[in-house]
Amino acid sequence: MEMLAGWRAVSLAGNDKGRVYVIKEDCGEYVFLSDENGKIQRKNKKHIQVIKK
Repeated sequence: MEMLAGWRAVSLAGNDKGRVYVIKEDCGEYVFLSDENGKIQRKNKKHIQVIKK
């Protein structure tokens, strides 16, 4: 699935399950996410779900 920069996503797995992020960059199998503090995190695409609202 294509994930564009600026879209929001929620974490499905890990210690941050349920946390909302903003997608910064889509790099094939991984996605770089930014949280509300500006911290960048790399997660596998299968561990996040895009929010389309």
